[in-house]
Amino acid sequence: MLLAAFCLLLGQAPVPVPEVITAPKPVTAAPTLLTPTDKATSQTLAPGGANVAVIRIEGMIYGFTLDSLKRRVDRALQSNASMIVIELDTPGGEVMAALEIAKFIKGEITVPTVAWIHDTAYSAGILIASSCDRIIMSPASTTGDCAPIVPGTELAPTERAKALSPILEEFRDNARSNGKDFALYHAMCVLSVEVYLIENKTTSKQMLVNQIDKSLMVDGFAPGNNPQGGGIINKLFGRKLPAGKSNIDDVASVSRDVATDQDIAQWKLIKQIHDGKTLLTLNQTRAVEVGLAETDTIRNETMLKAYLKANIIATVTQSWSEDLAGWLTHPGIRAVLVIALLLGAYTEFQTPGLGIAGAVAVIALILLIGAPFLVGLAEVWHILLIFIGLGLLFTEVFIIPGFGVAGISGIICILSGLTLAIIPTTGSGPLPLPAPEMYGRLQVATMWMLASFIFGVTGMMLITKYFGSIPGLNRLVIQPSTQEDQLAIHYHAHNTALDLKLQIGLTGIAATQLRPAGQATISGQHIDVITNGALIEQGDPIRIIEIHGNRIVVDQA
Repeated sequence: MLLAAFCLLLGQAPVPVPEVITAPKPVTAAPTLLTPTDKATSQTLAPGGANVAVIRIEGMIYGFTLDSLKRRVDRALQSNASMIVIELDTPGGEVMAALEIAKFIKGEITVPTVAWIHDTAYSAGILIASSCDRIIMSPASTTGDCAPIVPGTELAPTERAKALSPILEEFRDNARSNGKDFALYHAMCVLSVEVYLIENKTTSKQMLVNQIDKSLMVDGFAPGNNPQGGGIINKLFGRKLPAGKSNIDDVASVSRDVATDQDIAQWKLIKQIHDGKTLLTLNQTRAVEVGLAETDTIRNETMLKAYLKANIIATVTQSWSEDLAGWLTHPGIRAVLVIALLLGAYTEFQTPGLGIAGAVAVIALILLIGAPFLVGLAEVWHILLIFIGLGLLFTEVFIIPGFGVAGISGIICILSGLTLAIIPTTGSGPLPLPAPEMYGRLQVATMWMLASFIFGVTGMMLITKYFGSIPGLNRLVIQPSTQEDQLAIHYHAHNTALDLKLQIGLTGIAATQLRPAGQATISGQHIDVITNGALIEQGDPIRIIEIHGNRIVVDQA
């Protein structure tokens, strides 16, 4: 029964996720769901016989990532999974989403968890990995660099401190829960944090510490160059700093973290791990060396199964709708949809009735709006902005003569709404704005949207100029209904404007609707004509404005 139930997972298409794993976690011989208490206790046991569910997290981290993770975890547990492996391959993402995912992993998943970093887990990725019970890595993988940023903007000290506070607290809790040294995570978030490996002279216990703890625990005093000595910590310990040493307060962003009174000068230095000049980033080899990960050899699920001594291993994928929606929210795919929308709508306006072009435009619009809603990205105001833009554009085209402020404003509203609809927002209220960590994604999405608009407008111009001669589109030109008209068009189509004695400025009557191509009667002759995009009703006066061989361009007289 257990095997049959868990095999339901095997039908899921694999979803790769880089993850971080700590020391192997035990599972009982007969895999069952563990209570929170069982989970904590089981970490001391040897792993073996587990039903392992692999859940991949890749790409940018945002609110939908948590929703998808919850659904897949539920499916895994319902199928009797006794261990969850979170495979990570992410450059980072939204801080609040990462914090919520970390809390969910620690507080809601009742079986042992393993983070498998495959291939990258930067920023939000390492925060998620640190919340798992264990971390493992694949060859050529990397992790670290978790400072909050706003691309193109330098955060003020107060803003940076505010952004860092919940991140560091979460890392501190994760380190404490999983037996890691907080100094590693601290150096990933804050510049100037140095990391040292030290060893207790009596017990031989080793530990990773920052420069303040190292100076106190190894040298017996805080670092600095104030010959007067002093400082809060040195007064607390009743010590006077040697000449050339200053108090601890001179070291920015770093303070005593683990040193106690009993630790002063009781440790020896093994080596420096990180100099603090950059944010700490670790490849798989260094991660294992410093104890962040327990192995760096897991290339695939076969090796993962052997390493965890698992009974069964299966990947829990996203649903088809989640995969499709994620694909449709890629900026490049949305650019193609925007081009389809522009060209389809424009072609439809130039032809009578509702045809294939109109259907393509409607489908493109539905996908552009619906996909972001499905993955929880779009806000109501994004959709309102799009429809306001469509309304302004419609007003400009069909009501207001020419093309001016309303049309330009409509285009800006449409492009803005379509761009913002795929960018994770922060906060609440009627107009939640993009999360600061997503400004880079916003720039990329904006460039794709502008490129799609340029290609779309270029396509509309080509359609206007060559509408009657483009294969397929020439069938949309209204044809005369009588045999006499057919014979006249057939004859004149094989003659040039010179043969028909036509010239710029001649006037006539539209014999059919011109949308933009059709027929007109000029100087008693029935000829094919085309407009520059304007719609001219049957019977309206027209005049010739351009002649290119047998291509006659007219405008309303």
